[in-house]
Amino acid sequence: MLKIDEQLLNESKGLIGQPLEDAIFNFQSKEIDVDIFGAILPTEPLLVNFEKAKDLVVSIAQKHWGEVDLFLHATLQKTSLDLENANQRLISYFSSPQGTKALFDYLLVHNTMEFENLISLVFGKEVKLSKSVGGLRQIHLYKIGKKYFLHIIYNDRSPFWNMLFAKKIYSIFMQTPVEDIQNATQLLKQFKSLLEQFHTLNQSVIIINQLISYIDNENIRSYQLKEFHLFNLIVHYNGGKRHFRKLNTMIEEIIINWGKGKWALSEKEYTLLIYIQAITAYKQSHVEKVIEYGKYLITKDRLINHAIELLLEYSDVLPSLKPEPSTLVKRYDKNYLEHIFFILIDALVQNKQFNEVVQLIQQHEIASCTSIYEYFNIPEMKQESLFKIEATVQRDLAYIVHNSPQYVWHSIEVWLQHYQNKEGPYYEISEMTSRHLCNLLKALFATEQYELFEKLMEIYNKYLKIIPHFDDLRDFVSQYVQIKQ
Repeated sequence: MLKIDEQLLNESKGLIGQPLEDAIFNFQSKEIDVDIFGAILPTEPLLVNFEKAKDLVVSIAQKHWGEVDLFLHATLQKTSLDLENANQRLISYFSSPQGTKALFDYLLVHNTMEFENLISLVFGKEVKLSKSVGGLRQIHLYKIGKKYFLHIIYNDRSPFWNMLFAKKIYSIFMQTPVEDIQNATQLLKQFKSLLEQFHTLNQSVIIINQLISYIDNENIRSYQLKEFHLFNLIVHYNGGKRHFRKLNTMIEEIIINWGKGKWALSEKEYTLLIYIQAITAYKQSHVEKVIEYGKYLITKDRLINHAIELLLEYSDVLPSLKPEPSTLVKRYDKNYLEHIFFILIDALVQNKQFNEVVQLIQQHEIASCTSIYEYFNIPEMKQESLFKIEATVQRDLAYIVHNSPQYVWHSIEVWLQHYQNKEGPYYEISEMTSRHLCNLLKALFATEQYELFEKLMEIYNKYLKIIPHFDDLRDFVSQYVQIKQ
């Protein structure tokens, strides 16, 4: 344990709130005019040199995780680990220069270590545990300039250690150039995660926003600052209605500030901004904007081309459930690409651009489903494709209800009993599928694709009809017939 940790623990008696705030205030060597998250710790006692950091990491890990005791032995019995020789393996690992180097290097790369990670290093096997081991929850390590920022989360008084970690991170950001902080964005994300343990979502967004504004003013322009601006945008995106309203202004500012120059937005980052704008426009019912942004994202497969990078870096923005082009009945908002087609088709229908909707389902399998795509693109299989559409829906329902195609008719029976119940388990899927299918039916009717319209209408009436959607579709058809006459 660092000396400052011990002093703060004793002075605050392990309590958070005002006792910890007072203890930190007593450490302040200088006052900073800006009060974003309370009292600030001086950085000097928070940082240690390489040798001290390595010694602390190894000794703490060895003390708490270096032996498989009876409790842990029972916990690990169901794993494939060689428990008879486990302790010897751990002893050998901690006594080996290669082992301790690997331990420290892992922390420098990943910044966080739990017991499971140590097991993976020592035994080469992945193990998942539901509880922390040996009284130690996590070790955190970041390189700050030429020194190291180390923090330990113990099981005992874990709220104190978590809050102290948040205060330390805040103190470092308030007093250290961003360019000196290793994995600064990761450390900021860690700060956000800690904040949300003690504050409301709204309060956390405000604190993050104020901190990034301060950092922005105190640091020179850099790639890292651009990353912070994007991170702040995502925090607001997930921050509730009050902060959601600020997104368009924030995006405009990001494009102005980072549109050109050495640290200009990459196509990947610009794609992220347009994706957020598309979702924002849809929620705000800006039909023309949804069409503009949606078309941009699917043109040249921009969203697909950057999908892996975006999902790795911004998984809290893009819904990442695996796309299912073979499926028609589903939550379209659970996959980012399916959702974009969903909102784009909805906007095009509202704008009476029916031919463009038909072009989308002709050109993109994911815009509807495989069997509908095949209907348009394999002429000799038209009748077979029509039959396959209903079989697709029946299979979908079987997997939704029983996660198996084995009991199709029973699954359909259960579905029909419950899918219109707003409190039931299937309503969100049925509501979204019904809305999407009605949009497709409107476009097919308006473009005189009557054969496919009639088959889809039959399927809709059998399995997916939701009365308000059906009534709206019926009114649309009636009005469209009158206009044509």
